[in-house]
Amino acid sequence: MRERIKHLRGDSFFDENLNIFLNRELESFTTTQHTHDFVEISYVGEGCGYHYLEDQVIPIKQGDLFVIPIGTSHVYRPSSPKQDKTLVIYNCIFRVELLNDWKHLLQNDSYTYNIIYEPSQCSERWLHFQDKHDTFSTMIQSMYTEYLKRNVGFETLLIAMVVQMLVLLQRFELKNEAEPATFSKLDEVVHFIKFNYTQNITVQHVADYFYLSASHFQRLFKKTTGLTFTQYLQNVRIQKCCELLKSTDIPIYQIANQVGYLDMKFFHALFRKKTGITPRQYRQNFQEFEDKATSY
Repeated sequence: MRERIKHLRGDSFFDENLNIFLNRELESFTTTQHTHDFVEISYVGEGCGYHYLEDQVIPIKQGDLFVIPIGTSHVYRPSSPKQDKTLVIYNCIFRVELLNDWKHLLQNDSYTYNIIYEPSQCSERWLHFQDKHDTFSTMIQSMYTEYLKRNVGFETLLIAMVVQMLVLLQRFELKNEAEPATFSKLDEVVHFIKFNYTQNITVQHVADYFYLSASHFQRLFKKTTGLTFTQYLQNVRIQKCCELLKSTDIPIYQIANQVGYLDMKFFHALFRKKTGITPRQYRQNFQEFEDKATSY
């Protein structure tokens, strides 16, 4: 390992004599979104807030666990800048080479394996798991205590606990994938989306509603529909926009707001991407078609 690798949260460093690092971080609004060249396992120990991952924002709470591979952009932020809104994250970071001798313990076709060793092969460049039964809470706190005390052999124990954590994550993944290849609750999910599309719903909201992990829900949903959750939600919203543009005289910005888009620049770019024309052109084209139809 390189000498004194600076941890991206600021003033914490790898010890040059160690291959693994742990800390307990009180998150703030001052940290910028960043990437890193090590693997990070992070666990929400206290509070709630948001995890900015690539171009997504995921609401988080106590018990959320993330495996963040090399090159994934992210940052944690509390739900409010006020000091009474705290967000405590336990971080375990290490070089991927540290686990090279343990590859054979994971199935090489599993998402857990790929997120560590082949993140470019993953549809989502992170693994998210909600620790509903506190399976990992005791483990991560024991690891942090072990790191602070640094008794004889502590680094070996830490590596073993990382491997144990990954094996358990894979076990949960494979247990979920024992379900039918098609999503048996798809009709319910589609109904949920069409009923709530005007709200700021996320993958995590829907996954929690149906008692699934976000990553597993994403895989089932895409396997069944051929679309990611975000793509499907966008299609529903744009379809509703088209209906309102054709059937009403409501201003375009109000239509965008009604279907869940407050950022007009993003809305116009998305609408053009989905339809090939702007919302104004879509409305004009329909009105011209109607005028011609009534003239015959």
